[in-house]
Amino acid sequence: MKRKIKIMNKISILFWSALIFALLFTGCSLPEDEKKDVIKILEIREELSNSGQTNKLAIILTDNFPNRKEYLDQLKYRHFYFTEYNYEINTINLTSYNPLTKKAVAIIDFDILFKTPEDPAATIFLDRTEKVTLVKEKIGWKIDNIEEIKDSGRKIAPQLVHDIFHPLDTRRVALSNNDYELFESVIHNDFASRKELLSDFKQNAEVFSEINYGLKGRKLISVSSDENNAEVIQYFDLAFKTKEGGVSEKIENQKEVISLKKADDGTWKIVGGLR
Repeated sequence: MKRKIKIMNKISILFWSALIFALLFTGCSLPEDEKKDVIKILEIREELSNSGQTNKLAIILTDNFPNRKEYLDQLKYRHFYFTEYNYEINTINLTSYNPLTKKAVAIIDFDILFKTPEDPAATIFLDRTEKVTLVKEKIGWKIDNIEEIKDSGRKIAPQLVHDIFHPLDTRRVALSNNDYELFESVIHNDFASRKELLSDFKQNAEVFSEINYGLKGRKLISVSSDENNAEVIQYFDLAFKTKEGGVSEKIENQKEVISLKKADDGTWKIVGGLR
């Protein structure tokens, strides 16, 4: 009888140990509505970080957030020092949730951009990674800690960013001025259907008296390891006016992914993706 009791006690201990282990080290078993709330907090942090609203950002940080004041001060100073600053989330992966501590962990892949007045263009870090711990308090989810993963991501120097964006700006000027030679100068010889593209430009110049490519934003998506190829996404509105009849039209909220390649002379040119 005593042996049976000992066996039952061992089973009971093993059961509770397994249960506690499962509770402490569970995967992300958050309900869907809770996941949405967590993601929303991370997106709010993204928005407030970019707008420099540190007072509002402080509300979604816990009192235990490490070096809380220094973190907020640093963010505030960034907006005074940099002429451009942008933190952009690429992906959010909720990796774990502990129901006992009410803490969730998210791994975030992000890009960050900043520019000083002296730089020819922005410095960009692509695909950086950070571990964000959130805790659910009475009033909702808050950010408890942010840890950047060391050596993650890739730095793109400002001069390289400038050189990649230059043909895109040149193309925009060429479109606005119906300048065929300028447009041709930024189209790579390897561009598929290059002749057709240049022919279309000439035809448009004959039909339209005004073409306005209203750039609303752009993002460097990727740069090859040898720094000879790149991809950029651009957001824009397109307005144009016909020579005959003076008819005006505007197409809004467009986007295009443009491929660029370094030419033999060392300059960057457009090699694909134009609308």
